[in-house]
Amino acid sequence: MMIDQRKKLSGDTVAVKTKIMVVLGIMALVGSINVQSTWAEDFLDIFRAGQQAEDSGSLDQAINLYSDAIKLAPQSARVWAKRAEAYLKKGEPRSAIKDLIHATKLDPAYAPAFARLGFAYNAIKEYSKAVEALDVAIKLEPTSSEALNTRGFAFNGLNDYSHAIKDFDQAITLKPNDARYYNNRGFALNGEGEYDRAIQDFDKAIKLDPSNAMVFNNRGVAYMRQKKFDQALNDFDKAIEINSSFSSAYHNRGMAFSGKGRHDKAVEEFSKVIEMNPNSPVLYKDRGIAYAKLGEYRLAKKDLEKSIELDKRFAPGYAELGLLMATANDPSVKNPALARKYAEKAVSMGDPTTPELTRDLAEVHKALKEDAAAILTLKKAISMDPTNKEFADLLRKWEDESPVRISNPIQLTRPKSFSNLW
Repeated sequence: MMIDQRKKLSGDTVAVKTKIMVVLGIMALVGSINVQSTWAEDFLDIFRAGQQAEDSGSLDQAINLYSDAIKLAPQSARVWAKRAEAYLKKGEPRSAIKDLIHATKLDPAYAPAFARLGFAYNAIKEYSKAVEALDVAIKLEPTSSEALNTRGFAFNGLNDYSHAIKDFDQAITLKPNDARYYNNRGFALNGEGEYDRAIQDFDKAIKLDPSNAMVFNNRGVAYMRQKKFDQALNDFDKAIEINSSFSSAYHNRGMAFSGKGRHDKAVEEFSKVIEMNPNSPVLYKDRGIAYAKLGEYRLAKKDLEKSIELDKRFAPGYAELGLLMATANDPSVKNPALARKYAEKAVSMGDPTTPELTRDLAEVHKALKEDAAAILTLKKAISMDPTNKEFADLLRKWEDESPVRISNPIQLTRPKSFSNLW
């Protein structure tokens, strides 16, 4: 699942009126600091040349020109912000952050600098800092749909979907024909388990921007969450048709094939995307699971071990390796002692709010015929996510097979938070 933080930092996003205001502001600044007229002319020439270089995609040249402009007018927040904009386009958000922090100190009322600062923090996944910057931007300019969208993006990154939805609602009200806003609200609605509403938003985004592979990918994920695997596959196919190098769509297509029980096809898809991203522990983990479903236990073990090799702190890799070693019908792979060790290690190093790792440990206990431990561990997973019907059904099944009984009924309320950012 993917959020769209693309921001048009040139062209229609920087309107002609805004450019005029920037130049006028710079001219006023130059006059206020008593710069000689020739210097003012030099400054404006350099600044305009920087804009032209930026608009043409010559970002290094633009940065150099903006740096020259800063030397002539170091107190101009707008020039610092423009250089930051070029850094963002170049893919250097940390350099942009330094410039934008300086710009906000020079002019604490300059809303666009705070908005871009939030955008830059989102780019490095420092979402809390992004929200702080965007709070200021929106307070200064409450009708900025772009600032609201960017803050909603940050809330999505924090899994705070309710606040994200509110921001996207406002952004859409202000600018109802921007496909990105519908895509991002669809992501948040998925997070709330509102899959039908999410699909409606993705439908709207596709209508507004039918060439956007990301939106087809995201709608496919929503269908997959509803176990509508054929519809999901159609969307992933479309995403790949639009962008043949879109690795997330290949990955998700593999997950959809797994959902249909076509683990052979899933392996094919995961293998394709591993070629694109050979250092992703998640991909090796998912292909390892598919191999295990096919009974290819040695290949599964190899992939799961590779996932851990790539990231020694990758808890899902340890959990799946433990489960494999508990369940494999291959003496060279099955190892009860290591199975328990790996599953327990996954729980100890994983996110304490993630119940799947605890569920996997319960499955290991069950496979090793440790029924009491399995049920107690699964109850712990349910206490972490009392909304999970799959866990509840599994517990009832295990209790029917075991003398251990559940002491309290499971209360199902609202769906669990959506956590898969693919």
